[in-house]
Amino acid sequence: MKLGVFLQAQWDPGTDIEEGIAGLVRQAELGDELGYDSAWLPQHYVSAPYASIQPGPLMGLLAGQTRRIRLGTGVFLLPFTRPVVLAEEMASLDWITGGRLIFGAGMGYRTDEFNAIGVSIKERVGRFTEGIDVIRRLWTEDGVTHQGKYFSLDNVTISLKPKQVSGPPIWIGGSVPAAVRRAARIGDVWVSSMNPAFEELRELYGEFDSAREGHPAAPERPTMRECYIGATHEEAMAEVRDVLYAKYSAYQAWGSPSTNIRFDDRAEFEALMERKFLVGDEKSVAERLRWLRDELGIDHVIIRVRWPGLTEAQALNTMRRLANVAGAL
Repeated sequence: MKLGVFLQAQWDPGTDIEEGIAGLVRQAELGDELGYDSAWLPQHYVSAPYASIQPGPLMGLLAGQTRRIRLGTGVFLLPFTRPVVLAEEMASLDWITGGRLIFGAGMGYRTDEFNAIGVSIKERVGRFTEGIDVIRRLWTEDGVTHQGKYFSLDNVTISLKPKQVSGPPIWIGGSVPAAVRRAARIGDVWVSSMNPAFEELRELYGEFDSAREGHPAAPERPTMRECYIGATHEEAMAEVRDVLYAKYSAYQAWGSPSTNIRFDDRAEFEALMERKFLVGDEKSVAERLRWLRDELGIDHVIIRVRWPGLTEAQALNTMRRLANVAGAL
């Protein structure tokens, strides 16, 4: 089982941002040391009052602080940036990371972001699919000419092709059936968000497998999960239920479409935690990882271990404990 760590590059008002960035570096360095396969950098715009750092600059920093762990955008909101710009930036990052880049791409869902950037949310699917096609061509071809609905190119060659032959792997996010089918058709890998419950993943991977027929097999089968491992299952739940409840209440208020499951109060949320998060002691988390592997074929679990209200020491302890669990599977 491969492990990845999702770096929470967003902070509450009043947070010491320099210390927050240093904490992300320490998580990435620990992942590199423990043999984690990947580290993931999120993207949001206009997230005030929460402070968000953009993934490109952060990846450049982490590339110099790590040696072997792959670095992924989880996920880059593609409809907001023109394909030539993204193709150039990601090719540069592929060289800066020594060929360790995974280009994770998504469409976005927050109306505030689309309004602020001046892109219609109704255009997001078309801009996304056309953009992926153009980026792939720019990574592998010279003199690209393209006349599409959203983008036009005339004999364009980007400044630098990526270090990885054919370009970095493209992992596509999304957690509704249409997005999963789209990922199967145009991406290399589909990666779920944290939101779908474990049983929802069974249905969604069924959608992926059906839509993937006739295409090369996906090289990996990942999922992202919230994760916290405590001394006992009960202690773990007690230590994180409040911080996760606050976080997912905010997501629900934003109108995230990426899950069919909602909650109305803390009791419902606590029941939900058992159905979608890796929270417990080492034994219970190991049982869930085995289920994900044996029932769904999951071979790469990407965990988020740090949220507002949780200490860095707690987050790093979870990373260490999960490495022990995965090593014993």
